[in-house]
Amino acid sequence: MKGLVNIGLSPNLEADDVRLAIRIMLTGKNKDAKQRLVAWFEDYFPGNRAVLFNSGRSAEWAIIKALELETGDEVLVQDFTCVAVPNSVHWAGVKTVDVKVASGTYNMDSEDLERKISKNSRAIIVQHTFGQAAELIKISAICKKHNLVLIEDCAHALGASYEGKLLGTWGDISFFSLGRDKVVSSVFGGVTISKDTKLIKRLREIEEGLPENSWGWVTQQLLHPILTWMFLPVYDMGLGKAGLWLSQKFGLLSKAVYAEEKKGLKPGCFPAKYSNKLAVLGLNQLKKLERFNDHRKKIANIYFEQLKDTDLILPPNQKGDIYLRFTVSSSKARELYLRAKLERKWTLGDWYKMPNQHILNLPTYPNFSEDQAYELSKQVKKWLQHEK
Repeated sequence: MKGLVNIGLSPNLEADDVRLAIRIMLTGKNKDAKQRLVAWFEDYFPGNRAVLFNSGRSAEWAIIKALELETGDEVLVQDFTCVAVPNSVHWAGVKTVDVKVASGTYNMDSEDLERKISKNSRAIIVQHTFGQAAELIKISAICKKHNLVLIEDCAHALGASYEGKLLGTWGDISFFSLGRDKVVSSVFGGVTISKDTKLIKRLREIEEGLPENSWGWVTQQLLHPILTWMFLPVYDMGLGKAGLWLSQKFGLLSKAVYAEEKKGLKPGCFPAKYSNKLAVLGLNQLKKLERFNDHRKKIANIYFEQLKDTDLILPPNQKGDIYLRFTVSSSKARELYLRAKLERKWTLGDWYKMPNQHILNLPTYPNFSEDQAYELSKQVKKWLQHEK
């Protein structure tokens, strides 16, 4: 798919995903897709059992409910994250406590974590931001010391590892996202895994009590790969951007984060059961997981080499990381982001907001070529020179 380089509009999308979405809409054949997706996760993470939900935030909410936490209990989360992470805890009626990220990383600072633990602390959600592993040895030790449940947020990290051990297998329980801009995509989708049979039993009971999303909502998600494939190649001409905006305005497409969520509110579509139809898309993408992650690592290595002598603060270069996005920080990052938008060839990312620090996400996704990575690196260096 040619056209504007865009980091946030279904970056994993390939032609077979589009054909599959069309076929699902026309035939609806998908009876055992959810069972097969559960089997995939249980094979990939031996000894674990999996439960599916309609999104990563629904999966996270279900974990908090399954832990049977009460009003006044606290869950520690890092402050550099998507609004969906604290929101999901709040939806379950539980308080969050913000923990700073470690200097030079985008993951939880283990020292600040220990300072923030109180008599009300019950669990820690450790986030592997952009597919880069947090300090799991230190954080695991802190959890054991204070008798806290360790929840791994692997929304960005399916297939990543730390010290040779897959992320998602360090904690008491973990969750993954199959969102449109995650490692693999079914547009929306969430998975929990655990070896704790009691937790899994409670999660299954919670899932069974949830509603199914409406036909209209599921159709919105199936239309996402189809309409994105149509409009993205002409996005930089204005036509594609207008087409996607109108599709959202008239309810043909949903947004990754709903307007209510930005206000701390819960949209009616969450939490809910995972759709068999979306599971078909997820299974197709899971076949590509190794190829996708190998590609992300190759692109990251190009950035590490090409940008090493710039003023940008590069992310840690750790074995096992998969670099969902290659994120740099700089006092000039905001200017670089705006300059990229002005040139209209590059639409980069600014996940997430960080106090007194600006960040820039560079693409690593499967449709972004090595030649493009070299070209973008060269362009970033030119922009940096211009901003001096």
